[in-house]
Amino acid sequence: MVLTTKVGLDWDEDADEKQPVRNSSPERIMKEIDDSLRRLQTDYIDIYLVHWPDPLEAFEKTAMSLYRLLEIGKIRSIGVSNYSTDQMEQFRAGGPLHVNEPPFNLFERKIEEDVLPYCKKNEIRTLGYGALCRGLLSGKMSQDREFKGDDLRKYDPKFQGKQFEQYLNAVKKLDTFARKNYGKQVIHLAVRWILDQGISTALWGARRPKQLEAIDQVSGWHIDDDAMQEIDQILKETIKDPVGPEFMGPPSQEDK
Repeated sequence: MVLTTKVGLDWDEDADEKQPVRNSSPERIMKEIDDSLRRLQTDYIDIYLVHWPDPLEAFEKTAMSLYRLLEIGKIRSIGVSNYSTDQMEQFRAGGPLHVNEPPFNLFERKIEEDVLPYCKKNEIRTLGYGALCRGLLSGKMSQDREFKGDDLRKYDPKFQGKQFEQYLNAVKKLDTFARKNYGKQVIHLAVRWILDQGISTALWGARRPKQLEAIDQVSGWHIDDDAMQEIDQILKETIKDPVGPEFMGPPSQEDK
């Protein structure tokens, strides 16, 4: 088991509704690590990730704070999440960077342009989050699905109106492709595709053990170059106005 958690969010108590804001100050980092260790009932955390880049703190300074935690044994490796290549470069001026956790799936592929090549070149391990694109690529979603409460999908354009219809159509065609060519389902294809791009680990959330059964169908096969091109063609034909994961980012304190 690899124990991972994140740091660098605070709460805006002055907002009409309590909401998270970015805060990677040394004081916040030192408070959060002790709070996390206490709640998780452990002496150390294997991977400690800065959740979002904080523009009010020098990235180098943030790295120095995490390096201090590494030196005293409270964490075993240093990571960032949602960082650009330039931000990672600045971060590495203050200490080592072992892991990057970017969003990555068949529908959200921006990191192919720069972040993924940068991590490969600099031997930074990658944990691709959102492997199933918030359930879209599970193959279990339909047009009449409603999203309630604090569900992030209420604010994701991919799950609304005509765009939702486009993405569901893409999922249907990808599922047909997976069954015809590999005897698999779209969920297996989606995760295998991520791993075959060179991502170290594909992450998705599960609330029940049954939702992890798909893991058994991900290993032991690969998607070749010709199949990759066919998948790209399916996406090109079905999704006319793709949407990224940008909506998920919490505000920085300078935006308050």
